[in-house]
Amino acid sequence: MGTPLLFVGEWAEIAAREEAARALGLGSFPQAHPDLMVLAPSGGGTIGIEAVREAIAWVRYRPLMAPAKVVLIGPAERLTHEAASALLKSLEEAPEYTRYVLFASSADRVLPTVRSRCRPVRPRIGRSWWEGKLAELGYGPEERDYLLGLLDLDPAALEGFLSERRHPLEEERSAREEMEGLPPGELIARFIAYSRDPIRRRVAASLFLERIHEVTVAELFSAAERLSRAGREASSRFLAECLGFLYSAGKATGDLARKVSLAKGEIEANANTRLLLETVLLGWKWERPR
Repeated sequence: MGTPLLFVGEWAEIAAREEAARALGLGSFPQAHPDLMVLAPSGGGTIGIEAVREAIAWVRYRPLMAPAKVVLIGPAERLTHEAASALLKSLEEAPEYTRYVLFASSADRVLPTVRSRCRPVRPRIGRSWWEGKLAELGYGPEERDYLLGLLDLDPAALEGFLSERRHPLEEERSAREEMEGLPPGELIARFIAYSRDPIRRRVAASLFLERIHEVTVAELFSAAERLSRAGREASSRFLAECLGFLYSAGKATGDLARKVSLAKGEIEANANTRLLLETVLLGWKWERPR
């Protein structure tokens, strides 16, 4: 077994997924694999002890297909104290065929007991790396510009475009045709359904925000409730799309952008999701950025 790796910094998750794919003997990170286990925050925003116990039991058995079994954990700062304590021995004494790969926004935010058992890695991935990868796969200049715009607020947005050659501009047009004219509640439902599709979720959010001045207060409260029920990840992604909308409108430095950015950070820190969404959407309706 190699020393557990802890990727830290802005591009940590992307680099950790690349490392996990290499350990599995693959060219890109798989959606699912029998020798891969991903420990991510649950609905409560943390990685709990039950998930860690499941991983520890899972690594007792040898890999089925790949050279190694890989446990990808992150963000590692979301490990509860109990989960981190349960993980320590396995980080030190896992079978030789096991690779632990962790990622975090900052090493300082990871519990010292976990951090001390890992080798920290600060990845050097930037827009030029992504642009080169996209060019290798045959994406044209206009397509690359469009896709790189998705990266600004979601570092993992382009993973699905490396595993297969897609046609993002056509996908964007198709999504607009599909969702144009839908009522606000249905647009929020589509956003939640497409939460892991960066193009369709952006279109759903943009169409909702373009018409927010027409949306009733009751519909805004309903949207906040539905997003909060969908979980912190979906809510955080919606606020990221709000920021993206403001960037595209040239309003990224105003008071509303600061409020949205603050709300996104507070949601990720386990604040009251529904209340924050209600505050942002109501403020947006009255300020009407166009």
